[in-house]
Amino acid sequence: MDNPAVRDTVVDIAAEILGVDPTTLRATPALTDLPTFNSFRIVEIVERVEERLEVEVDPADLTPDNLTRLDTLTALFERTALGTPA
Repeated sequence: MDNPAVRDTVVDIAAEILGVDPTTLRATPALTDLPTFNSFRIVEIVERVEERLEVEVDPADLTPDNLTRLDTLTALFERTALGTPA
């Protein structure tokens, strides 16, 4: 399932926090490939996306697999926004 509004929100917030252009972010296979990525920034990304979408991600879903790639991070928020389990 692809929700453009969720995807755009994740991209916009992640690009802002990581200090990269959204186009660069979308083209990067893993967020960990970006020199500005670190654990503190991913926490900030998650918190700001949660706030913007008015959702709360289940802490059990906050795994490296879900947080280190743009597509898996977006999918996590799409599932959370729809209230479907991982």
